[in-house]
Amino acid sequence: MPTYHEQVVPLTEQLRLQGHLALVLIDASELAQVEHDYGSRAFEQVLSTVSGLVSELRGTTVRTADVLTLDERGGNAFLLFLSPRRGEDEGRPRIHDLEAICQRVGEQLNRRLTDLRSPYLRGRRRVTAGYAVVFHNPLIMAERVVARLVGEAWESVRIQRMQADFQRRCRLQDVLLGHQIATVFQPIVDLQKGGVLGFEALSRGPAGTQQQSPADLFDTAAATDLVFELDRHCRRRALRTARELTGPLLLFLNVVPASMYDRDFQGTSLIELLEGLGLSPERIVLEVSEQYAIQNYTLFVEALQNFTQLGFSIAVDDIGAGYSGLEKIAHLNPRYLKFDMQLVRDIDQSHVKREMARALKTFADKMDARIIAEGIEREGEQRACVELGIDFGQGYLLGRPAPLETFNLGAPAPPSARG
Repeated sequence: MPTYHEQVVPLTEQLRLQGHLALVLIDASELAQVEHDYGSRAFEQVLSTVSGLVSELRGTTVRTADVLTLDERGGNAFLLFLSPRRGEDEGRPRIHDLEAICQRVGEQLNRRLTDLRSPYLRGRRRVTAGYAVVFHNPLIMAERVVARLVGEAWESVRIQRMQADFQRRCRLQDVLLGHQIATVFQPIVDLQKGGVLGFEALSRGPAGTQQQSPADLFDTAAATDLVFELDRHCRRRALRTARELTGPLLLFLNVVPASMYDRDFQGTSLIELLEGLGLSPERIVLEVSEQYAIQNYTLFVEALQNFTQLGFSIAVDDIGAGYSGLEKIAHLNPRYLKFDMQLVRDIDQSHVKREMARALKTFADKMDARIIAEGIEREGEQRACVELGIDFGQGYLLGRPAPLETFNLGAPAPPSARG
């Protein structure tokens, strides 16, 4: 695909003949993260795929005669210069026409990107379409007018991103102001002896909305600098909802780094809060991701000591997700290690995964920690975990997240959980 600089002669001629030039710019810069995560070859593959999707728009979403170029060689923006319309009355597109084209282009491309099964395109990586129009000015070099057109289209993209971020922030703020976060609980089951060890508290946004997904909630919070506020709201909601959790069942509570330094989640304030809810630190397990524990090791150790002195237990999540700080994890002496669900997925069909799990189980035994296998969805996965001697399991096969009152809380905890 040529760059627009290589097409500048026919573009300036089009500008002179029709008196104006309109552009739709497709910004794919969010996809550039693929290069940082997986390397240039992966990024080239993704960019080639997106280029194909953009090319497919011609003749359907946009006109076949429209000129499609790259912003620059190796760049991650596509420029769609709109061709002249037929008929004198239809020769000039109106602004609402450009807005409609941008919306159609953006929606179709993002829908196609969502449908792709590329391992490089996980998460909320999207394209944004912006537009601009310029008029022929015989006092200014035509090449400079075209360059201004591209610059103004980039400004349109920037403004749209700001508006989208602002709207996402407002939606999240509205969820928090309306106390629309709900807590559901997923059981953690003893795979060897039966019974329930405890429940993990999971947050959900308003049902039927995009914010229902916890991934979307925290992605939005991260993008709008509201992670601490959202986590604090979810944590307090979870504790209040868990007041019906009877002993000795444990409550597994996810925490983000900043929550460790929340004054209301420390010392006397925390103890008073728990006492008012009929909970005790000994029944609460704080879950922290392996990535955070390694990247912020010194701070984590300091914060960890404060909580363990109060009686809390610690679980390190996402074990086996690709990090390599097991030696540091061992020095933290966590009570539980939670296998990442990608390690558990199809473990019965993968010799490599079974051997990896076996090695991690040996590692956990040496540090007197218990393993919790997350994401068990099939009986074959459960059987493999039992055969490997994994202590506990969690997943849709064993129990889906649901309100606490839907579970039989009178069932006794397994003896192995009381030691």
